[in-house]
Amino acid sequence: MINRKPKELAPTLLVDGLIFLSAYFPLFAILLIQDFQPKAVIPEHNVQALLLKQFPVFMLDSGLYLHAIAIVLFGLSALATLCIAGKMRTWLNWQEGGKAVTVSSCAQIHGDMLNYTLPFLIGLFAFNYQSWQSITSLLVFLLFMFAFVRRDRVTLLNPIFLLLGIRLYLVQYREIGTEHSYEKRMLCWGELTRSDERLFLKEVVGIHFIYPDYKRKENSHHDDRYDSAD
Repeated sequence: MINRKPKELAPTLLVDGLIFLSAYFPLFAILLIQDFQPKAVIPEHNVQALLLKQFPVFMLDSGLYLHAIAIVLFGLSALATLCIAGKMRTWLNWQEGGKAVTVSSCAQIHGDMLNYTLPFLIGLFAFNYQSWQSITSLLVFLLFMFAFVRRDRVTLLNPIFLLLGIRLYLVQYREIGTEHSYEKRMLCWGELTRSDERLFLKEVVGIHFIYPDYKRKENSHHDDRYDSAD
């Protein structure tokens, strides 16, 4: 049987876009650093100058300038990184309404970092924000890359997640109170291992999150303090 429209769970388009954009935060940082240049080398009286509006960032003796689009792309990727980092930490801490599960087996899914690291070579070669051809080529490249990784459902294999301590696992689990086993891909903050400890699983924005039972721990600590006070 061939299913041309698989219904496998995938992140929503907005979340997928933010995750993808955050993965290229280092690339835009490299391109931003390379864009620092004296005003003298920036074209001022041609169509290109009108399309690429410049404004001063640092006013030194030589007068250093940055292109507006360099700052916009860097700012968007930085904002996406901050938003995703904050929300992921929140979703992986504790959420109401999760299913209580135990992990029967798990294996970390390792991504091919080559797909993410190759584009960083762009920042090491002749790329500049003064050329509209370079900018258009970069945007077209990113658009196609996003389409590829979204269609292949590998957006969650984001190298920025590794820096945050977030890993993607293929987990076989059992819901507490039932004998049925399931297998899903899910994100975990930290290292996940097989155990009979009760964890919680919840799907949010098309992503499965597994997280510890912090609520039970807080209640147990509260009970311990109450018993010791007696």
